[in-house]
Amino acid sequence: MATFDSDEQETVDAIKEFWRAYGNIVIMVVVAVVVGFGGTKWWQHHTMTKAQAASATFNKLEKAEAGDETDKVGALSQELIAEYGGTYYADLARLNLAKAVSDNGDYQQAIDLVRDVIADNRDASLISLAKLRLAALYLIMEQYDLAMIALDGDAGSSMSGLFADMRGDIYAAQKLNDEARAAYEEALDRLQEGNPWVDIVQIKIDSLGSQ
Repeated sequence: MATFDSDEQETVDAIKEFWRAYGNIVIMVVVAVVVGFGGTKWWQHHTMTKAQAASATFNKLEKAEAGDETDKVGALSQELIAEYGGTYYADLARLNLAKAVSDNGDYQQAIDLVRDVIADNRDASLISLAKLRLAALYLIMEQYDLAMIALDGDAGSSMSGLFADMRGDIYAAQKLNDEARAAYEEALDRLQEGNPWVDIVQIKIDSLGSQ
């Protein structure tokens, strides 16, 4: 890992803590987009009964996350993966489980879960979501080159703003403030008006100080 002086390390720690605390918020901000745009395909390939069952289990998972019920989140995620493999809900469960295991320090298992989503999926939005989570994991581990590589490829219009924001965080963690500012400004340009993430990105720009 890279080494930093005390001020630089405070910046690194703040960014890593942000993604530990709010990583799942990023997922929930775009889940509606992923399921909404891919939902038609999903319904075409699964029976109504299976879809309803998977949806009900995923709703329980969301409630468990909101209540910070870690054990329940793990169990429900595993159930979705085992019983409804190949569905959007199972892949979203993998991403949620990756967050849970990374919170416990098992970054390699988290990376493996996210890579499974990328490898086994054809939906561009869900792949982009998984790439964002993978980059966040590498950022937390201070493996900045791998974090950037994770963001390679077309993010799609719905995710390009979040990808730019993540690049800004990777640059900021390395005290590359000019590059970070440019990435954050790109994020503002790409995020849709009214997106709640806009305010967060602006706070990050302000925290860099004046040029």
